[in-house]
Amino acid sequence: MDVTKPWNPRYVAILALASCLILIGGWLARPRDIPQSPAPLPSETELTQLARRAERRSLDSMNQYFAESARQVESAVVHLPGTRTSGIVWSAGLIVTTPLERGAPEEAVTVMTGAGEGQARAAIWGPHLPLAAVQSPGGLSRLAAARQAQSPAEPGEWLIAVWRTGRARAFAPGHFLQSAPVTCGVVVAEELISSLALTRMMAGGGLFDIDGNLRAVVLPCDARFVAVTTASIDSIVKNADSLEQRLLARFGLVVGALAEDEQTYFKASRGVIVREVWSGYGGDEAGVQPGDIILTLSGRDVTGPDDLRPLAEPPGERPFELTVQRGTPRGSMTLTIAIATGGLAAAGAAQGPPGPGLVWESPQEGYRIDAVSAGSRAASVGIEPGDRLISINHVEPRSLAQVQRIFAGDRALPVFLEIARDGRRLGMLVR
Repeated sequence: MDVTKPWNPRYVAILALASCLILIGGWLARPRDIPQSPAPLPSETELTQLARRAERRSLDSMNQYFAESARQVESAVVHLPGTRTSGIVWSAGLIVTTPLERGAPEEAVTVMTGAGEGQARAAIWGPHLPLAAVQSPGGLSRLAAARQAQSPAEPGEWLIAVWRTGRARAFAPGHFLQSAPVTCGVVVAEELISSLALTRMMAGGGLFDIDGNLRAVVLPCDARFVAVTTASIDSIVKNADSLEQRLLARFGLVVGALAEDEQTYFKASRGVIVREVWSGYGGDEAGVQPGDIILTLSGRDVTGPDDLRPLAEPPGERPFELTVQRGTPRGSMTLTIAIATGGLAAAGAAQGPPGPGLVWESPQEGYRIDAVSAGSRAASVGIEPGDRLISINHVEPRSLAQVQRIFAGDRALPVFLEIARDGRRLGMLVR
């Protein structure tokens, strides 16, 4: 190609035009920012569904956590089919449960665990206790005892109620609120109050913290169910081996040494006085009354409560014989009372209802006390509103006027009263 020749102007123009067309095409084909339309917002229904799904996942996770916690402690919870309640393995072979029916302490108790069942015998019971305990020397003694909490619970702390229906485990979570004293019959205990609604099906079950420590046991208390703390139960269990507790459990009797004024009033220098008799127990069935002074036990002199220790020993074949002094300084008599060694009234002793199968309410005895003035003679000996006055000096009062004269402020002579209260009769010397 001869470069010395001048360029053709038309050729140059065509090259310039092609270059311009290429530049224009490149400019038109450049990447552009495509406007993005806003994402559609979820509806209220979709937001609610998303929140419920998140909550459901959280609840399912919590439920699994509580179920696992309950599974870890279920070996310490058993079922008693005879009473349809649960029980807590307190120590080796000792199971704490709800109170036993009258007569049951003399019978074998079936205990059902998650792996099988075994037999136990009553070890702790009594008309005054909100609980009972059964002891098994056999295979049940290998059950692991519940681990008791060593420190107090904090308000808001999670609790898990665990109980059994047969071999099946049941549980319910809640929160600890506070502790408060509670009176169950004659026993003052500590109640663990929580957000859980305690029902009969939970009776005998335990309240555990999320670390598996036992905090309380669900027990009946008058007309409701309460969670009694392990500290209170431990105190009841430790005191159950005393002579006083065994006499009350076997015979429904509370006895004590004669006070000085009682010795003067009854003109008795020896023996022990019967202060309480629980209805339906061996002492009541045998005819023992509050105010009786026990002088001998099967021919041996009784100088103090400890001389009645044979009554607390395992039952024998022959009944015990009590020689008692009954009466007032104006006239007393000596009686011999035979009392069964087992303590409880014989099974089937009560007669069935007459006629068409109706059960009649027992007539109320004595005079009901509606109020007790503070600082009065009645208050000084422990008489309470709701008590019923049964007898005065072992004699049923003839009229309300006679009763009122007894409590007159200007009366100086002492008098012995028999009071009925919550299934028992109490003797009180009003000075």
